Amino acid sequence: MTALSQAKNLFNHNNEEKHDMEVRAGAATALYKLLSITIHMNGAANDAALACQALELVLGCSKESRLDTFEVIGERLISLLTIVIQRCINGTFREYSTALNSTKIIRYFSQVDEVKIDVAKQKNALSTLVNVVDKCEHYEARVEGMHAIISLSFEPRISSTLCECTGLLDLFTTIALDFEESPQMKQWVAAGVWNLCCEPCCRIGLCRHENILNALTHLVTFKNSKTKEYAVSAIRQLSLDPKNMNTLVCHNGGTLFRQVIDVVTEERVADNIVLKALETLNNTIGQETGGLVCVNAPLSESSPGLIVTLTSVVTDNNVPKLRMLALAILIKVCNTLNTPTMLSVGDTELVALVACLVTIAKANRNEYRPIVFIALKTLAEEKCMRQPMAECPGLLDVVSWTFNSVSAGSDEMYDAMTILNQLVLEEENRATVAENDIVLTAVANFLSSPDVALQKRAENIIYCLAQTPDSQGLVARNKALLSAILQGSKSTDDMKTVFKTFAQFM
Repeated sequence: MTALSQAKNLFNHNNEEKHDMEVRAGAATALYKLLSITIHMNGAANDAALACQALELVLGCSKESRLDTFEVIGERLISLLTIVIQRCINGTFREYSTALNSTKIIRYFSQVDEVKIDVAKQKNALSTLVNVVDKCEHYEARVEGMHAIISLSFEPRISSTLCECTGLLDLFTTIALDFEESPQMKQWVAAGVWNLCCEPCCRIGLCRHENILNALTHLVTFKNSKTKEYAVSAIRQLSLDPKNMNTLVCHNGGTLFRQVIDVVTEERVADNIVLKALETLNNTIGQETGGLVCVNAPLSESSPGLIVTLTSVVTDNNVPKLRMLALAILIKVCNTLNTPTMLSVGDTELVALVACLVTIAKANRNEYRPIVFIALKTLAEEKCMRQPMAECPGLLDVVSWTFNSVSAGSDEMYDAMTILNQLVLEEENRATVAENDIVLTAVANFLSSPDVALQKRAENIIYCLAQTPDSQGLVARNKALLSAILQGSKSTDDMKTVFKTFAQFM
């Protein structure tokens, strides 16, 4: 007892170089032997406490000296410390410092890169750390235990071992969801889950662990930027495996997915976190989830939903990379929708999608319009989309702007004419299109275009408008279009018939 007290007093300093000298002199090995004798001979609890305290002080040495120490006594020492900690937890050792110092020693070794795998492989080492965090009454010991676990989690080669450790994932969940738990512990949980999610072989298993997804759902909402970044990064890692797409979109009725969306427009969130959230959304949208993402994150009185959120990034964000990624995600949503999924999504969300695309096209950014027109053309190919598109305020204005703009490219012209072609296939849309004089004048110009493809599209539009009484009268009022039809009637019988139809209303 006296010798241990003297050793504790001797080593009680913060000089790392002196601790290195003490290690080289064999102090750590000697203290280990004293602790071993005390434990195996059921010695006094105070002796064990003093030995652990002295050892912890000596191992305040450099990482190089800790590595040297581990190579000599590390495996045996950790095995011994797990016994000490278990006795602390079950009440055999009641000295507060014993659990703290024993756990701190394991944490010291867990921060040495070269021996992390060896530490994790030690029998009962991981389970003991979990028990410390879960069951120890002393907060500082719990902090040291969690610190050790998180330090080990930065070694990717033991990610599977950590995932398989009994109770660890449930412990992470408990800490994340406990409102009384400290912010530091929650940040470590977020970091630990992120580290595990970075390992490809762990992603599917973690995504199937409902409690881990619940924990991430909660951690994403944290104001602490580091915790939020770790949580969003973890979800992003899970989204890299296509097999997780459906789970991430649908977990808890879409709650997790909606929380990621909220990050995108949350105030004072760093651009790098917004980027990770957008990348997550991009990764989770595919043919299987195209309709689900709209259903689970709809526009509502309380939330802008997925479509409006992405649109606000495209039109309002100052970072070009974020704007273009948000637009790419919107286009991806359009490309994954087909008639069956559109029916499940519902009219409100589909109208919002078209309106958002129109808003982007009108945002005075020329680089957006070609992409938007491709998306609108894709949507117009679906019969159920044509009426809501024709009735969307501003859509025909955007189309007519394309016809009259010197900056619009030929591809945009083709896409705009294709959209009109699709819209007028539906009888209920024809009067709406025919009411727009700018559109009709542009169609008139294309009737005499040297571009055969554009001329053909214009003729098809005229043929459709000639089939409905409501649109016939409206077309007859546009002198430019009637003149162009009259000119065309000199070369084709079909145009002669069309002209006679419209002439009845002159």
